[in-house]
Amino acid sequence: MAENDTGAARPRHGEEVKDDAGFFSVLDESMAALHDAGIPYALMGGIASAALGRHRWTHDIDFFVRPEDAREVLQTLEGKGFTTEETDQAWLYKAFKEDILVDVIFSAKGGIRFDEEVQSHVRHTEFRGRRLQVVSPEDLVVMKAIAHEEHTPRHWHDALALLAGEDFDWDYVVRRARYGRRRVLSLLVYAQANGLEIPDEPIRALFSAVYEPGSERPQPRHDLVARVREAVASDPRASELDVHVTVAGRKIFLTGTVNTPERREAVATVAQEALPDHEVDNLIQVVELAHSGSRPPG
Repeated sequence: MAENDTGAARPRHGEEVKDDAGFFSVLDESMAALHDAGIPYALMGGIASAALGRHRWTHDIDFFVRPEDAREVLQTLEGKGFTTEETDQAWLYKAFKEDILVDVIFSAKGGIRFDEEVQSHVRHTEFRGRRLQVVSPEDLVVMKAIAHEEHTPRHWHDALALLAGEDFDWDYVVRRARYGRRRVLSLLVYAQANGLEIPDEPIRALFSAVYEPGSERPQPRHDLVARVREAVASDPRASELDVHVTVAGRKIFLTGTVNTPERREAVATVAQEALPDHEVDNLIQVVELAHSGSRPPG
């Protein structure tokens, strides 16, 4: 177990929470804090998987929020006695209380954001005697398919459990799969091959989008990210290395910190010129040099 700033032990990633009462106390307190502050959110990760799919335990609490709300979430939780840190400016902040980890996620793998489409599909459900608002099963399946790696097989099996037990809006699944069509397609084919009642239509739609002649075959996002990063780092108008770039669909998301509003706008201009057919979402924060050393460690 790692230690927080108070010297108390806190769980590392992958460690299970053993105290159910303590876990749910922190969950209830953090949900109430965000609700009272009027901050839009949905639970994702293990809690959402357990509430919508298979029964399994989790070691942390995952809030999915808009990038522009992430710092306010930390401030709100800090006001309730949580220890907080800006862990990664590109996608993740963390908060801790009573050995319980709270992840504040504002960019899921693949560049998925808590956008208006995700917010409009948030599901309200009962779980362990409390009412939760969680991402929809459609969004969760897509995120699980994209997040799955060799060292995290639970994501694949979480997704299969969701597919086995929910009535899906398949048109919405196909639409959200734009963040990782091949991965979602492979999941649906695997599920169907294992006897789950997956209709042919979404599989055909995804196959067509990926493989048929005339289908949109976008350049891999990591190449686009590299192009923007190189431009932002080398262009004398910007010359910024502390800026994080994510490309999702036709949007460029910029996060990180700069010293002046003028530099913030210059970075956005350079990014736009690097990918002129994309829209720039500039989430960069301006931090004056006098205060730059006070940022919590990442």
